Amino acid sequence: MKRLVQIISILFLFFYFQLLPAEPAAAPTSDRKPFYELIAVPTGLTHIQLEAQLEMYKKERHYPPGEEPIIVAVPQVRYIPIYTPIPFHQPETLYYIAPPGGPVKFFDPTCMCESDPEVSRLKKALEQQRLQLERLLSVRSALYNYYLYNKKLPASLTELTEPFPNNYLSEIPFQSSIHGNVPALEETGVIYRPELFNPTQAWQTLDEVFRVGGMREPTFPLMPLEVVVYQSSFRMIVYTGTIPVRSYYIGLGAENRTPLGTYFIKLKVNEPLSQSKVYGTRGLVLSDTDYAIHGTNNPASIGQAISKGCVRLHNFQVEELFSIAPIGTKVTITNNAAPEFRQPNARGYYLKARENEKNPTQVYHWKG
Repeated sequence: MKRLVQIISILFLFFYFQLLPAEPAAAPTSDRKPFYELIAVPTGLTHIQLEAQLEMYKKERHYPPGEEPIIVAVPQVRYIPIYTPIPFHQPETLYYIAPPGGPVKFFDPTCMCESDPEVSRLKKALEQQRLQLERLLSVRSALYNYYLYNKKLPASLTELTEPFPNNYLSEIPFQSSIHGNVPALEETGVIYRPELFNPTQAWQTLDEVFRVGGMREPTFPLMPLEVVVYQSSFRMIVYTGTIPVRSYYIGLGAENRTPLGTYFIKLKVNEPLSQSKVYGTRGLVLSDTDYAIHGTNNPASIGQAISKGCVRLHNFQVEELFSIAPIGTKVTITNNAAPEFRQPNARGYYLKARENEKNPTQVYHWKG
């Protein structure tokens, strides 16, 4: 009898554990791509001096545990500060690479060294990372501006690419868009999860709402894109926080007719209709709708104050601004001089403007 009770107990335990809910399967893991933190360093120092300065820089950066980037240094050039992240700079030469916990490897800072496989690989990786950051910033800025205007996020990313006048962006600049949080799919494209949005921390929570699978982001904060026009310098700089993303020479209004103040981009018009195509290929209308940032059919006017008040760019530059800056982007026009912290523009960021981003029903009369 005692043996029978033991057998029944064993069978009971067997079937009990068979009926327990299974533990969820571990999500497939995939290492995220490394983040390359690009900085400029002074020339004329010894390797030992540069390594000592690098250690001081890393201590000041206070990287979160496990988030220390691969640091890539370039020789300092004009207008670029030392020991400050410059994620939107595309270097021609490299000085060294410093992986976390690894030895520093130095390169010839005077050599483009395209035939060196490691230098070539690093330059390509930096370019790809820069492009991904630009895409990420553009879409997150569009989502943020959409929320500020509509008091909600779009149900789908495609709502950002509606026809004029609701064309926040010309397209979503990623190959595939994934809605949901299926771990096996996160490495193949972008993840959009508006249910994670917190209106009390609107910009901060967009880090989780919209992200790129497998992409490691910088430890320094990214902020919504904004534009600052420096009248006395004939310079426009596109920023994320204090970090320059793009920098352009501009044309301005004669006799200080370009109005100082803070505005936002209200409309984006592909090939705005005008007399004699005076506005060039793109127009970004400011919240004071008498004025716009637009192209020109007179390239010689860039760097001069001869317009009626609008801000002029070369057509290829206004096409880039049209591509990256969504509706709602803050625009500040100041008489201050542009800071020296600016950098050579990287390869252009262009999205193909759509036919339905035109406004065939209106001939514009901006103070251009």
